[in-house]
Amino acid sequence: MADYFGWDIGGVHLKSARLTATGGSVSIETRIDPFEIWKDPAGLAGRLRGMLAGRAGAHAVTMTAELSDAWSSRVEGVRAILGACREALPGPLRVFDLRGRLVPLDQARERPLDVAAANWLATATLVGRAVPDALLLDVGSTTTDIVPIRAGIPCPAGRTDTERLVAGELVYTGCLRTPPASLAEFVPLAGGWCRVSSEYFTIMGDVNRILGTIAERDYTVATPDGRGRSREDAMTRLARLVCADLGTIGAAAIETIARFLAERQVEQVTQAIVQVLSRDRRTVPVAVPAGAGVFLAETAARRAGLEKTALPDLFPRLTGDDWIRAAPAAALGVLLAEEIEGSRFTA
Repeated sequence: MADYFGWDIGGVHLKSARLTATGGSVSIETRIDPFEIWKDPAGLAGRLRGMLAGRAGAHAVTMTAELSDAWSSRVEGVRAILGACREALPGPLRVFDLRGRLVPLDQARERPLDVAAANWLATATLVGRAVPDALLLDVGSTTTDIVPIRAGIPCPAGRTDTERLVAGELVYTGCLRTPPASLAEFVPLAGGWCRVSSEYFTIMGDVNRILGTIAERDYTVATPDGRGRSREDAMTRLARLVCADLGTIGAAAIETIARFLAERQVEQVTQAIVQVLSRDRRTVPVAVPAGAGVFLAETAARRAGLEKTALPDLFPRLTGDDWIRAAPAAALGVLLAEEIEGSRFTA
């Protein structure tokens, strides 16, 4: 089997997965590169070439970066991204659409909205191979995807981002970039409730560094103040949420604020899960957590009363690094390989 590449092009990260057959298993090598596309949209092709590093193979692409305000519309964004992919990724290239198909790049360019923001569907399609009734919970740096799967088939109430926001299947909250002020108008401080500043002082990456739910290496986005990612750096930034600093209110107060905000975020995701489940409770699905914020997905699943199963455990033939952090790219690589090879690699 040749190499197969899945690409998930986001507004803040570029994620790739390379699949290679090794004996009776299929190894997955993933890579996640920070890239704020709105700062350098013309640099996308070069970044993709750098990640590919001259390796040959077939490619499948999905994206969410088309929503970036680097472009005046999503149609313009999709076409610009596809143009960069054509330039950077030699060899056979397919694009994943909202009907779960891998279509030629030219067809995707003709119908750009059919391929916009479809990455969640790739992961859900793969999960459906292993669990007939499941709820995919993919918490990333910025957003959370909640995708119901019935009889092995993804069955979302919405397909576009806007439809999914209404349905509770897309929640604009994630483990890194979410502004804490979007989660709470007040936080506990000195026995009272303190209003928060909505300035860009801090993000949930700081909260998770303070609480130890992510390591420094997992803080893969720019910090609001351009400084470091240590726990002390994170505490300094979070103190600004209440217009203070570490020296004036102290570490204990900041840790209390962090725990409160983390709880509010779990509550936000749990509410969306319950909303999605309320449409069909004939069976209680198994939760399948994924993404950089898998810890948040697991906690919310438990709060919603769901049993969970680990994504890698569902596919023992797929070996490699921690590919659940780049699950859509990995899923695309698998789907592409199976389509070209004509056989299943996940059984």
